[in-house]
Formats: sequence, structure tokens, C-alpha cells
Amino acid sequence: MEFRDKPMENLIRLQEKDICKNARALLLEAEILILDDALSAVDGRTEHQILHNLRQWGEGRTVIISAHRLSALTEASEILVLQHGHIAQRGRHEALAVQPGWYRDMYRYQQLEAALDEVPQTQEEALDA
Repeated sequence: MEFRDKPMENLIRLQEKDICKNARALLLEAEILILDDALSAVDGRTEHQILHNLRQWGEGRTVIISAHRLSALTEASEILVLQHGHIAQRGRHEALAVQPGWYRDMYRYQQLEAALDEVPQTQEEALDA
């Protein structure tokens, strides 16, 4: 019932719980870390910083990242694209970004979407910049 009364407040609480779980895993120095779309709620700059720190922390460890934002995967040692429960594509970002298929199409779409988000929406915004 409380969830329906205060959806934004509960969403923030859920995100805080996720952050605490991820921090606990890092502090325990786990050999394997699995992040299930853990970066979806942060902006691109924060995502970049988290991934940079995670790469340093993850040296010699196994880090599995499930992500919808493909920019989170560009430096992964291996990317698996799953479709209907099967591996549809597999490889490094550089290869998958040029290989015809879902990964290339979605990566291009997300890059275009990010570029459009950077364009001022109104003349007022352009003048304010």
C-alpha cells in the first residue's frame, strides 16, 4: 500500500538499496561481481566514472554486467547478446559495432539518441548556453 502512496520515494529507496548491495560486494572484495542493469539510473558522466573505477577494482576478478545502455559495455572483454534465451552475437565492442545485427543497430540508435539529447530543445536553451 505504501508503494502506491509514494511511488517516487519508494523508487529512491529501491535505488539506495541497490547502491548499498553493490557497495557491500565491492567492500567484501568478491571474486565475482554481477551487476544487473546497475547503471541505468545514473547519467552518462557518472556511469563513465563508475565504470572507470570498476575496471580498476575488477582486475583479476570476474565482473558480469547486464546492461541496456550499450555504452556501459564498450570496454568489456567479451559481450554476449541474448535473444530469446540464446546467444545471438558474441565478441568485443569493436567487432560487434560493425557487424550486422542487433548490437550494431542498437548501438547506433543509442548514439544518435544521446546526440539528440545534447541538442538544445528550444531557442531559449540555445540562448542560455
